[in-house]
Amino acid sequence: MFNYCYLAQVRRPLALLALAAMFMPSFGIAQTYPADDAKLFEAAKKEGTVVWYESGPIEPMLEVAADFQKLYPGVKVEVLRIVGVQQYQRFMQEVQAKRHMADILHISDQPSMAALVADGHVADWKVPAHDRYAPAFRLQNHAYANALQTSAIIYNVNKVTAEEIRILEASWKGVLDPRFKGRFAVTAAKTGASYAGVHLFMDPKLRKEYGPEFLKKVAAQKPAIYAGTLQALDRVVAGEQAFTYWSWEAVGYTQWLQGAPVRWLFPAPTPEWGNSWQAVSKYAPHPNAARLFQNWSMSEAGAISLQEKYGVATTIRGVADRRKVAKESWYKPVKQRYDVDFKRWDNDYHKDMDLWDKALQEARQ
Repeated sequence: MFNYCYLAQVRRPLALLALAAMFMPSFGIAQTYPADDAKLFEAAKKEGTVVWYESGPIEPMLEVAADFQKLYPGVKVEVLRIVGVQQYQRFMQEVQAKRHMADILHISDQPSMAALVADGHVADWKVPAHDRYAPAFRLQNHAYANALQTSAIIYNVNKVTAEEIRILEASWKGVLDPRFKGRFAVTAAKTGASYAGVHLFMDPKLRKEYGPEFLKKVAAQKPAIYAGTLQALDRVVAGEQAFTYWSWEAVGYTQWLQGAPVRWLFPAPTPEWGNSWQAVSKYAPHPNAARLFQNWSMSEAGAISLQEKYGVATTIRGVADRRKVAKESWYKPVKQRYDVDFKRWDNDYHKDMDLWDKALQEARQ
């Protein structure tokens, strides 16, 4: 299960670890690394391994790693899934203990990666495809977000009518139609996927249209409440609920690929943001292999692998959408993207999610 929780109160004590690390002796001797991938590959083969701390679903990420290994035989990718802030926390504990294990960090928490960049814990490594990423998807020359997280309503095709689909597509307010009462799934789990909708609804510019009162109205529709987005989606796949309000596109895609009776839609505006920021650890035990993997991950080949194996929309410019779903007649891309405000996200996350949870709990009484 994804956990994109923005635990500001956890990061505060860990910031002390970052400060302490600034006064530690530098790790190793300053080195230069080959700019040419062929030479980098030769050096990486001598290291033999790259350790990838990643935050996506493990099965498709193992397939992504396999694509890299096919292209670069002799360099094994060891994949360890640690989600969200938990990855930041573990990495900083390793830094404090001087037990450096990770080569590549892939964190589904933008503020955590921004902190690592600011505190000097990730390498300054400009990938060859750097200029193909918009500024919103890169942190200096250190970290890149190569995939989008796109909020979506995922529905069971056997549980909603064509008219109901049109109602849900028209607006996030469509869920308030009386016909949907008691028929959909929600979660108040503190994850980024769960918070994205709340973040939109609590936008100061949209509070007159949505705001706290809208959250109460959604709760009054008596949705089924689940521990997380994946559990909610499971119940939609099983036909116990008609749709999730809301989930994210990639998990719907992986279920759809496996033959589940699901599709999804994007009410406007649709929260969509750079997710899963990836960088080379400054202390990488396999520095050449790490840089080779980072170069590949941020390349066109890496983008295609992510699309095909995980189903996410990628952020690199100039790569067509090769996902099978893009060819489906029912599939409609995002019409209007809503850009998240990471500063407000980090500041208001817990307060907003507690408000959503309170609305759900009060509606159950």
